[in-house]
Amino acid sequence: MPLTKIKLYTDLSLLNIDQPLVDLLVPFCGQSSKEKDPERNLTIGRFDAYEIEGKDFFELSSLEDCDACLLPIRYSQKENDLAFEKEIQAFTDLVEASGKKTFVFLGSDIDQFNVKIKNAIIFCNTLYQSKRKSNQFAFTFFFEDFITKYYKNILPIRTKENISTIGFCGFAPPLKLKFGVLKVKEVLRLGLNYLGIMRFLPSVSAHSYRVRALLSLAKSNKVKKKIIIRSNFGFGGPEGALFPGGIKELNATFRQQYVENIVNTDYTLCVRGYGNNSMRFFEALCCGRIPVLLNTDCVLPYDFLIDWKNYCVWVEEKDINRIPEKILEFHNKLSDEEFKALQKAIRNIWKTYFTPQGFYKHLYLHLNL
Repeated sequence: MPLTKIKLYTDLSLLNIDQPLVDLLVPFCGQSSKEKDPERNLTIGRFDAYEIEGKDFFELSSLEDCDACLLPIRYSQKENDLAFEKEIQAFTDLVEASGKKTFVFLGSDIDQFNVKIKNAIIFCNTLYQSKRKSNQFAFTFFFEDFITKYYKNILPIRTKENISTIGFCGFAPPLKLKFGVLKVKEVLRLGLNYLGIMRFLPSVSAHSYRVRALLSLAKSNKVKKKIIIRSNFGFGGPEGALFPGGIKELNATFRQQYVENIVNTDYTLCVRGYGNNSMRFFEALCCGRIPVLLNTDCVLPYDFLIDWKNYCVWVEEKDINRIPEKILEFHNKLSDEEFKALQKAIRNIWKTYFTPQGFYKHLYLHLNL
């Protein structure tokens, strides 16, 4: 157009359907009680700025006057969810008849979906580049600003050393698991990955790529490692919330240790888990640290605008056993000043495009693609 403010048509009566409100509507509908409750949400505060600024980017409008439509709830990710489709049928018919594009948001970690709204612009955390359609775009993950919360909004800048340091803090089964059914299952999954089977069954690969990447690092002396393997999954709190300690008293400590692991290293290992995505990738950007992304047929947000290979160590799946060499090659190309400048640029990319206000401020760009 170009647009800087989008006029949106939506139907807020659909909020009665049992699906989460899309984050885009926070400035109009407010944050949920769960979102504002520190007992249930470790990322509290992530939408505070967007709640204030969001109406600068959007206004609610009639169907006739709008620039685009918005499904106000997450699209169901149950296969052939006929009940859900029936509940949104009137909205679907209306927006399709208008001929206008409709923003549709899905949840995370589900890579099987079938959005049945014509002219939809679809945002999903889990996409595969080889299967991606032209109207599908990667969504991001929203979380609190680590640098503001833990470092008084001052980005610690690291000096380049001859041998770089890579960090990882998280769940990587079967590593650190006690012997039992789950450990046996994950050992078998890892074995199938080494045999190449997971290339044909990516939806069930889970953390096996992550473990292979970690094992490739463990064998190398080309990089220094700060690796912390947790014995529990971080999303174990109430209602699937982010609670990395698994126990209320440990959550804040575990979260801070996680952030320190990123900030106190040059590079952060970012490999898919249950979904073909990595929240850690965006958390590294937040901290101005260089992600090491294992490309498992990934799609990254704003890839039509950002040349991601300039801002991360991009490792193809076939090179999973050469991650240390890839880091060394990337690191050696940078001077100390370039290394410092890259940290600032990465942090700026996160602030510009991947905070809630940054992501939604630029949403209009997708209307012209």
